[in-house]
Amino acid sequence: MAQRHKAIKATLEVGTAGEWNDDHISDFTDEVNFEYSPLNQLVADIWDTAQTAGGTAPAVAFTDHHVSVYFVTGAITDQTSSMRLMMNGSAGDITYIDDAPVLSFALWLDAYHTADNVAEFGLITSATALFTANQNGAYFRINGNKIYSVTGTGAAETATDITPLTGIPEYGHYRIELGAANCKFYIDDMLTPVKTETLTLPTGDMTAKFTIRSKNNVNSLMYLDAVGLTRNRYKG
Repeated sequence: MAQRHKAIKATLEVGTAGEWNDDHISDFTDEVNFEYSPLNQLVADIWDTAQTAGGTAPAVAFTDHHVSVYFVTGAITDQTSSMRLMMNGSAGDITYIDDAPVLSFALWLDAYHTADNVAEFGLITSATALFTANQNGAYFRINGNKIYSVTGTGAAETATDITPLTGIPEYGHYRIELGAANCKFYIDDMLTPVKTETLTLPTGDMTAKFTIRSKNNVNSLMYLDAVGLTRNRYKG
C-alpha cells in the first residue's frame, strides 16, 4: 500500500509524532496488490474450481522437488482442470479494464495435445463457459502447439500467434497489462511485449482464470507457481 506524505523531510531530519500521524496516511487511490503462492495458501482458500469437468480439480502438490498448483485432466477427450480467483469466498469478477489490471504468473506446461485448443489463462469473465469463442477478457491461448494473445469483448475477439522463435516455453513467465487504449502481452522478457493489442479490448468485468483441457485422449498437465495482480483504482 502506498504512503502519501504532505510534509517533505530531509534525510535524518527529526519529526514529531504529531507530524507522523498527520502527514503519513494510507493512499487507497494508487494500487491494490494481490499475490498468491502455493507455499502459503491452499487453492480452496481463494480459488474456485467448479468449472473443472472430468479432470482433477487443481491442488497444491510437491512435484520434482517443487511446490506448485497441479492441473491434470486425465486421458479422456474434453476433460478440464480449471480454477478462477474468487471474490469474497465465491466465484465472481474482481477487476475491470479501467482498473488497468496487470496479471503476472509463472507457468509450467508439462503435457498437452499439440493439434487442438487445450489451454487458456489470464483475465476472463468468471461465469463464461471454458473455451468458448469471443470470451470477454485478455488472456493467452494454447492451440495447435502455438501460443496466442487473445482480447475479446464477448461478441468478437482478436487472436494473434505470438509463439516465441524457440517455441512455447515449457516453463515460462507471463504478464498481461490491460489498459483503456491497449493490452500488452509478455513472455519471459518483462521489458518488451511480444504483442500490443488495440482491438476488441474487453468491455466487462473479469477475474484471473487458469484452465487446461484434454484432446484426442491425451492427458494435459500444467503447474502454476505464482500469481500476482495489480489493479489501479478506478477514477472514472
